[in-house]
Amino acid sequence: MDTILVVDDEQPIRELLISFLEKAGHRVVGAEDGPSAIAAARKLKPRAILLDIAMPGMNGIEALKQLLAQQPNVTVIMMSGHADHQTALKALDLGAFDFIEKPFDFDYLQKVLIVKMNLSG
Repeated sequence: MDTILVVDDEQPIRELLISFLEKAGHRVVGAEDGPSAIAAARKLKPRAILLDIAMPGMNGIEALKQLLAQQPNVTVIMMSGHADHQTALKALDLGAFDFIEKPFDFDYLQKVLIVKMNLSG
């Protein structure tokens, strides 16, 4: 079963996403920041990563660069509650697969994971 890594410094958001994805049948692991996401990705080799942009310390853009450097074929979906379109475009230019805004449209997220990525639980 493919693993999805959820990276968000806000525990309630991380837990909400993990719960949603597990109920959809996915194996999900959470990380609270960029460095722990990089360590988890190195160990688990996830198929997809949901990565928050605004995190203390290492932000999502820096984490994205390092995650893609270590695992170039991983699908990274950036997340943000602060719709900064320039940052979203930068993430996409760097290799992010998609960008979703908080609060989440769970139907869209499911379509991205299942339809576009062919990732089923």
